Amino acid sequence: MGKLVAYSGFSASNYLEQPYNPDLDFGTGDFCVMGWVKPTVLSGSGDWIFDLDNEIEIAVTETATFFNCGVSNAISTEPLNAGVWQHLVFLRSSGVIYVYLNGVENNSGANTNNVSHTGPLWIGNRISDTSRGFAGSLALFRISGTAPTAEQISRIYNDEKHLFTEGAQATLYGTSDAVTALAHDPVTDLLHVGTSDGRSVFQGLRRVKNTTDAVGMAISANNNLIVEE
Repeated sequence: MGKLVAYSGFSASNYLEQPYNPDLDFGTGDFCVMGWVKPTVLSGSGDWIFDLDNEIEIAVTETATFFNCGVSNAISTEPLNAGVWQHLVFLRSSGVIYVYLNGVENNSGANTNNVSHTGPLWIGNRISDTSRGFAGSLALFRISGTAPTAEQISRIYNDEKHLFTEGAQATLYGTSDAVTALAHDPVTDLLHVGTSDGRSVFQGLRRVKNTTDAVGMAISANNNLIVEE
């Protein structure tokens, strides 16, 4: 309980879909797609991770990762590793598209293609060829109409990578998400979050410990000295 959820088992009849969304008509402006991928096997013909109505596509092969924004443009980067969680970021900023792998820029190129779609967004397969389902697991995928900076991408990668370690906990302890008290320890940099199920202690995004006694109104934390009521 409390662990990060990933999606897998993609096939012609099993993929994630969002119907047409006008907010994803980015035109020639900025946008960003990012997420975590763990291939189980890499094919020579290519497996599709992301497909916005053939306008924005992300695919992987044995030798490269491809980011297409319009049919005439693609950037390839170094291949992914099977059996390992890796962080991918694909973005366009001021007419340039970038590929980041594990927080580090890998490639870039000019691109001003007009992103204007009429169909759905698929994750885990290709809209025009459903035999290209992704063989592996995907987690924390997101898309936005803004482009993060290199510094922000590095921070996101370094914050989120701890959620992909064995046994990592990612949520509040217990079944309640109603926060009753909150405190940040300025010495240890730990965040203490109280609910009716207990006190969850977070190091960044990862819960590192918890209690099982309900927290009522307040928490005070300093150098691992905790007072709660």
